[in-house]
Amino acid sequence: MRKSVEQAVRWYESQGARTVEVALPNTRLALPAYYVIAPAEASSNLSRFDGVRYGYRAKSYRDLADMYCRTRAEGFGAEVRRRILIGTYVLSHGYYDAYYLKAQKIRRLIANDFTEAFKRCDVVVGPTSPTVAFKIGAKTSDPVEMYLNDIYTIPANLAGMPAASVPCGFGAGGLPVGLHLVGNYFAEARLLNVAHQYQRETDWHARQPAGIQ
Repeated sequence: MRKSVEQAVRWYESQGARTVEVALPNTRLALPAYYVIAPAEASSNLSRFDGVRYGYRAKSYRDLADMYCRTRAEGFGAEVRRRILIGTYVLSHGYYDAYYLKAQKIRRLIANDFTEAFKRCDVVVGPTSPTVAFKIGAKTSDPVEMYLNDIYTIPANLAGMPAASVPCGFGAGGLPVGLHLVGNYFAEARLLNVAHQYQRETDWHARQPAGIQ
């Protein structure tokens, strides 16, 4: 993982890029903040899918309340239902200030960190995830472990920054490693050019993991 990312950084340096270290001290809070904010938004946005006006409706039900319950139980997958329940909880009376409001404050701190970082650099570079890409279905039994793989990408999402992930090598088990690039506000063209130039000179994006047809 680390070797692949460092090799990608060295390639950029060989092309004339200059690397500087930047501090993003509040990114450690991004994961808990995101998994308060995102479920809250999911709970609010998906409340309209009740089987009356939008989307799927259960085929069999006893009364109106049963139709709501069956429609949402059958129409949403396990992960969606999990996020709806978490979101409803953090938005409920007595918990809104304790969870949702604090998460939004953390979101602002993370955005401020990026604003300061981009005073010293044009693009923030790092790994896409703390591990190589895992196989489909490998972590479905442990949602928390799966959520932890978002730790490097979520800060940009919370701050509203443009970001891209490009393949930069293979790690343990011959599985892919991702290089995560974050650009400044309204600097999508620069970000895409940085990613594009790397892919022009490497072929990681054209390779397949070992054993994958």
